[in-house]
Amino acid sequence: MRKENLLDVLEHHCEDKNYQIDKFLQKGLGLGEKILIVGESLSKNGWRKSNRAFYTNDNKILPTGRVLNKLLLKFDLSAENCGFTNIAKCYIGQDKKLLNVCGGKCWKIFLRQVAANDFKLIMPLGKKTLEVFNNQLQSDFKTGELSKVVLGEKEYNLFPIFHPSPANPRRYVKNAEIFDRVYKDLIKII
Repeated sequence: MRKENLLDVLEHHCEDKNYQIDKFLQKGLGLGEKILIVGESLSKNGWRKSNRAFYTNDNKILPTGRVLNKLLLKFDLSAENCGFTNIAKCYIGQDKKLLNVCGGKCWKIFLRQVAANDFKLIMPLGKKTLEVFNNQLQSDFKTGELSKVVLGEKEYNLFPIFHPSPANPRRYVKNAEIFDRVYKDLIKII
């Protein structure tokens, strides 16, 4: 019988009534404290092991973090100095069907995390994360469009981008085009 690694087992926090809002929330530094990047769900090799967003336990940046850094460089930002959390506070493995369920159940936690900080720009990563936003807000936000969104009692700038996974290199090119198109507007926000 194969012994299962505990970090390979699904991990759910979406039913946790006592969830600490600082758990799996990276605070930004400098210019980055005004920006919240929002990923899908906890990754197998990310901060569940390292206690650090975008990094492995061996202190190596994950591929998604490297791609984000390339995109954010022109703003003097990086994945390391921006705020970061996941829409689902769960590790769901490859079961993307669980993302909408867990993201919906974690929405209140996410709203508490946002309200407890002074973010100006919220940047959802990828189609699935944006889908959770649109489902929860009954809206139709689009990837690549800079919009206004009200969360709780405060208005934020929302800038959904394609997921920066290096599995699809074309996404970097598309994201770079989006960032170039809204560069002046983003500079005013941050």
